Amino acid sequence: MKIKFHLLIWSSFFILFFINCSNKTEHIKKAREFIKKWDYDRALTEIISYRREQDAEVQYLLGYCYLKKNVFEEAANYFKNSLAIDDLFKDSIINIYDKLAKNALRINEPERALIFYQEAAKLVPEYEQASNLFLIAGLNFKKGNYPAALKAFMRAFEIDSTSEQAKKAKYNYIKTLKECDSLEQALHLAEEEYEKLKTAANMLQLNEIRFELGRKLFTEGALDSASLFFEQILAMQEPKSLLDISYFYMGEIHLKKGDQSAALKMYKKVLRLNPYEKGEIVKKAKERIKELKEKNR
Repeated sequence: MKIKFHLLIWSSFFILFFINCSNKTEHIKKAREFIKKWDYDRALTEIISYRREQDAEVQYLLGYCYLKKNVFEEAANYFKNSLAIDDLFKDSIINIYDKLAKNALRINEPERALIFYQEAAKLVPEYEQASNLFLIAGLNFKKGNYPAALKAFMRAFEIDSTSEQAKKAKYNYIKTLKECDSLEQALHLAEEEYEKLKTAANMLQLNEIRFELGRKLFTEGALDSASLFFEQILAMQEPKSLLDISYFYMGEIHLKKGDQSAALKMYKKVLRLNPYEKGEIVKKAKERIKELKEKNR
């Protein structure tokens, strides 16, 4: 009698178990149908009661619905749960965030795109998003949003520094470093690029950075270090737009060191580069020449 009773109990248990499984399968099926119709509230209604179950598909579908409802933190939590149970939906999760990011880029919202890429990378650490980050960095660079561009460039180069895309991005990365006042790092990379490529564009970029460093050091009173950078620009005679001001700074350095003769030569070179004697630098150079001549009378 006891054996029959136990068999009855176990039979009832298995029947209830299979009914429950069957019900859950049906609810998941209905949830997917509502998702196809963009009815995410009704989809959630079908599966929300299973939210505590260790079911990768349920957790994924919950995450998908919340993401579509713009409840991003909740979505990320369910996606994380799904991945912890099984990586069956890993590619789907990456594709979802990738699509959202590309949509954000299409409507010129690079900051929003970056958030989606970063979320995908947090959920799936091995997700290779370098090409997307280069794209975001480039968009921010064009807009003049250099801090955001730098953030994206640095993350991208951590992942990929050897591809053709990375090589092409290096020039703008260096310029971004310069614009963000990371001059020492910009100089190091610019020197490396010039040694490798020896192009006019790389030389101009290198000397523009040298000029900014020279001016910064001059302001800080590091005259010997500043003069080294200005001398490098003058030795190459490029870029032409910075020659007169580089000569002027060299004149200022010589003057501060007490070498009036050398200073006078530098100021006169400023005038020779500007035969029409126009511009603020020319005006300052003429004032210095006049001062020195009056002192030496």
